[in-house]
Amino acid sequence: MQEILRTLKVKYPAYWQDTQAVSHIRKKTLRFLLFAYCIMGVLLAMLHLAQHKNFLLWRVLFFTTLTWVGYQMLCRGVHFKRVGHYVMICLCLIVLSTAVLYQNGHYLVTLQFIFVILSAGFYILGPRWGLFYSLVSVLLVACVFVLNQYFDIEIRIKASAVDTYALAFALIYNYLMLIYIHYFYFKESELASAKEATLLSELKIAATKSQDLAEYKTNFLITMSHEIRTPLHAIIGGLELLSYENSKTDQAKNLENVRFSADILNSIINDILNLNAIEGNQTKLNKVAFRPAVIINDICKALQAAARNKGLTMRLNASPELDALWVDGDPERLAQIAMNLISNAIKYTEHGSIEVTLDARRIADDQLQIFFNVTDTGIGIPPEVFPYIFEPFKLVNTGMKKQYHGTGLGLSLAQRLVDLHGGKLDFTSQEGVGTSFFFDFPYPLSQEPVLSEKPASNKDLGPLDINVLVAEDNNMNAMILKKFLEKWDVKFDIVQNGRAAVESMLVKNYQVILMDINMPVMDGIQASQQIRALEDVEKAKIPIIALTATSKESLESSGMLALFDDWIAKPFHPQMLHAKLAGLSLINR
Repeated sequence: MQEILRTLKVKYPAYWQDTQAVSHIRKKTLRFLLFAYCIMGVLLAMLHLAQHKNFLLWRVLFFTTLTWVGYQMLCRGVHFKRVGHYVMICLCLIVLSTAVLYQNGHYLVTLQFIFVILSAGFYILGPRWGLFYSLVSVLLVACVFVLNQYFDIEIRIKASAVDTYALAFALIYNYLMLIYIHYFYFKESELASAKEATLLSELKIAATKSQDLAEYKTNFLITMSHEIRTPLHAIIGGLELLSYENSKTDQAKNLENVRFSADILNSIINDILNLNAIEGNQTKLNKVAFRPAVIINDICKALQAAARNKGLTMRLNASPELDALWVDGDPERLAQIAMNLISNAIKYTEHGSIEVTLDARRIADDQLQIFFNVTDTGIGIPPEVFPYIFEPFKLVNTGMKKQYHGTGLGLSLAQRLVDLHGGKLDFTSQEGVGTSFFFDFPYPLSQEPVLSEKPASNKDLGPLDINVLVAEDNNMNAMILKKFLEKWDVKFDIVQNGRAAVESMLVKNYQVILMDINMPVMDGIQASQQIRALEDVEKAKIPIIALTATSKESLESSGMLALFDDWIAKPFHPQMLHAKLAGLSLINR
């Protein structure tokens, strides 16, 4: 939207010079008035010079100089309202000087100047000040008239007779100028209205295009999520199988390196999709019991190898009492924030250390304030980058030959997630010395802490007594699922689309369905709707787990998440699937 406004300002520079179209018109009206009175003053001065009326000549030159000063003030950038007050005061002085200078016949010219004040005051300064200066000008003339007629007090600078030529010229000139001021003001108002209508029309069109582009981007990311995650699931699942079947040390090391790269790719995809979900207000924080110290400790352990490969020392400083504190919140989002900040610290540090600090203090009987800080001894951030450090797709330009590649999404995503928690992500940095990123936000203390269990490794996953229907159209993904289900002694059938899943449900009994979403012939949502509508109540209530690359947020926003009893994102860890199947197996006994 900012780009759209900048484009319109470039296209209509005069209109956008002031904050409002009315201000622009008032300024132009004032400039015309000053210029017209400068011309009038010069012509009257020439007339008085030819008639050898020196006093009147000096009077005209004085007021002409004042008018020229006002014109120069406006040209040099003084605000038009200040110049407008200056001009109204000068016009009031002209009215007063005319009233006390001439003997008779001055009232026509004086009345015209009062009309000029009335018109210009309202048009330039608005109704309040226009009324004020109009009353002041009339009051000045009325005071002189009353003093002369009723109190026999004559206020005369110099009793001068009215010059016929000067009077005729002033009358005609003021009359024409009054006509033109009205014409000019309303003509400019019509032009401004036309410009405003054009701007609003273009802004509506641009806003519609921007909205369409945002929707297209969202749909594109949702589609790409599935298209990228599906083969990525096959890669990570294949690596899991190879790790399970190969125990040789040299092969295990190679598989570990490949798996690490696959995890990085998965993390990048998640960053893009999570940022898109937050910008679309689709992200909601979960509320489960967890220990923040355990989350941060696990993140540091996971990134320890990356730091070690660069020769960096990474330390975690956490208060010992944090280990026993449980809070209610979203552990996945906290992990995302910490992962992005620590990964960035490792990426931009070539020598030295990374120090992660986690602290907490009670701010109420049931509230805990978490403090997190990650400090590195890396390249630092140039001061000119500070204003847009949290903008997406912005990468630090170090000015060095070595380039630090990345998506530029980590800090932007971390900031938005911290904001979602009601906190603020901030930083301090010195170029060539290092950087610290820190945040804090509150968590409610958990009233019912749960016991954590260490996840089993692939080799510790035992057999499962459960009958499973798998709906999966990708042959590689189906093969990987088949391998794991066979190793766990699971009874299963695999079909390649939603229609086949519905048909299988009609002829056989299953205890759970693993349902992909995007499939040919019939997708997982349509299949789940038909299964929920089956006449057989037991079959209609069968647990359906969405095993899909489609984002959970998109399912939730469409209202289709309620069709499923659970949801597993591709690529997934076999331990997660085993745990969910094991839970259902126990329920069905």
